[in-house]
Amino acid sequence: MLNKKSWFFITIISLAVIVGSIYFYKRQKQIQHQNPEKIVSEVKTYFMNVVGSYILNETIMYKNANDQLEAFQGGVTTLHNGKRIYYDFYANAKTGEVLDIIECK
Repeated sequence: MLNKKSWFFITIISLAVIVGSIYFYKRQKQIQHQNPEKIVSEVKTYFMNVVGSYILNETIMYKNANDQLEAFQGGVTTLHNGKRIYYDFYANAKTGEVLDIIECK
């Protein structure tokens, strides 16, 4: 039979496991990256007459003015006056924010 001391330790251990599980679940949620397909769909809204697009599913380290960020790299092709124009873009992998759009020559 379990006495009061045993119940106390079982309760403390159970609470520690629950709190630890919640902590690691929230931490894992913060580490996750945004959906790359959602990011490329958002970037395509910045352009007119989009004829093609891509995004790499692996992240790269993008060097910003002050710091380095984990980012997705992708590209968009548009049609303007019968000519194809190519753009590269970089988006923050954690927030989905577009960091830079560069016209390729």
